[in-house]
Order: sequence, then structure tokens, then C-alpha cells
Amino acid sequence: MLEIKEDRDFIVTDDDGNEHLFKIYFYFHNDQRNRDYYFLYEESSPDELFVAATEDGNTLIVELSDEEMDEADQVLEAYEEDPNIAEAK
Repeated sequence: MLEIKEDRDFIVTDDDGNEHLFKIYFYFHNDQRNRDYYFLYEESSPDELFVAATEDGNTLIVELSDEEMDEADQVLEAYEEDPNIAEAK
């Protein structure tokens, strides 16, 4: 289960009830799958990104297929190469 705060915090609660805090690097929505994809990192390791997905506005994290991981990699690459985004960082 997850909770998203206004300050770009992404809180994941595991099956044991432990909360884990991550920061949202950015996210995107795929209309065909009706899923949101979040690129997350821990403040202690800002260079280590991973992807989490939610479906249909739900607060449960869903498993990503290989196809979705490939798409996420492509979106991340485009995001990081966009000169407009680089200026805004």
C-alpha cells in the first residue's frame, strides 16, 4: 500500500506494517494500461532509481511486466535528455 504526500514523498507500507519513505523523481501515466508509473529514490541513495506502478488510481503497487520496464527505461531516458527539463532541475 502507498501514500503520496504533497512534498513528493512516497510512503510504502509493507506487509508487516513497516513504512518506507521514498522521494518521487517523476512519474508518468499510461492511458492504455490505466497505470501510473513512479520513479523513486531514497534520500540516502539519490542515484538509485526504481519504478513502482499503481493501477486505476488504486493505492496498491502492481508488478511490472518486462514490456512495462522497457517502456519505463525509455521514458526515463527521454526525460533525462529533454533540454527543457534539464534547465528546470
